[in-house]
Amino acid sequence: MSYRNNKLDLLRVMSMIMVIIIHIANYYCRSYSDISKASYLGALIFNAISRISVPIFFMISGATLLSKKYDKDKNRLRIKRRIIILTVITIIYIVWDTCFMNKSIDVVSLLYKPERKLLWFMYAIIGIYISLPFVKCMIDNMGVREDKLFVILWISFNGVLKYIGISDYFRIPIIDGTYYLGYFIIGYLIMKYSKEIELKKKNWFLILITMLSFIIIITITYIVSLNNNKHFTGLLTYSNLFIIVSSIASFIFIYFNIKDISNSKISKLSYLSFGIYLIHGILLNLIMKYIPYKNINSYIGIPVILIVILLFSCLIINLIKKNKFINKYL
Repeated sequence: MSYRNNKLDLLRVMSMIMVIIIHIANYYCRSYSDISKASYLGALIFNAISRISVPIFFMISGATLLSKKYDKDKNRLRIKRRIIILTVITIIYIVWDTCFMNKSIDVVSLLYKPERKLLWFMYAIIGIYISLPFVKCMIDNMGVREDKLFVILWISFNGVLKYIGISDYFRIPIIDGTYYLGYFIIGYLIMKYSKEIELKKKNWFLILITMLSFIIIITITYIVSLNNNKHFTGLLTYSNLFIIVSSIASFIFIYFNIKDISNSKISKLSYLSFGIYLIHGILLNLIMKYIPYKNINSYIGIPVILIVILLFSCLIINLIKKNKFINKYL
């Protein structure tokens, strides 16, 4: 029987929930001028804290795949299935957006641009799977010095130099070309050195750096938004220094401070999480179209809408996965 890492299951479920929170909070944040400042601040807090979710998804994938021996047949199957899923869900969203959302679709642009922004993760992860044999060869031949150097350069060029304009014109292959590859590799490195570094003794530092990052993101975003009279998104990108450090610190803190105990509810949600990610956009459209969310304070609206979306998403995906053919892909 293969070992199942329940800690990664918990991180996966947490991240899936936070992704939904981001998309709900975005509705509030984009309605800056139509909601109260208190409601906007609440949505911003939910949004900023939940931004660690996507980086954690990449770190989970890296920790899982790079820790194993590369299997070209499994990887080919993985790529094939993800492309099929992306194609099918894109068609579903095209039909939904044209029929329900009354949007016009540029089919040609779908080759390089997702139909829905939430699907960009699929494009990114398929790209990583395609490059996996080369990434695996690279990390297998990296020593301690190269591991440290990679982390330092990746954080420097993505999180620091990007914001003074240097990395826009001076792109470093592997280090700076695709920022999410860094999360993928760092997820693996955390697992690699987990037994050598006593990470629990650094809990105070991990909590401090995470809280400071959140405070900086929320404070600056709120002030700039007030000054410009519209929602500012500059610090909410996944390559932002404060998102980078808070995501890595949160991953380490959560992973090394929870017990690896099997929990049927967490395992079930983890089993459904990919499907929930794929379809929650449709449920979100329905809810936000028919409820006066702008009149509901975000501190109440976001948690309530989250619960509704989770309940219906779980029900739908659980029913869909009863089909053995579909279950292989979800």
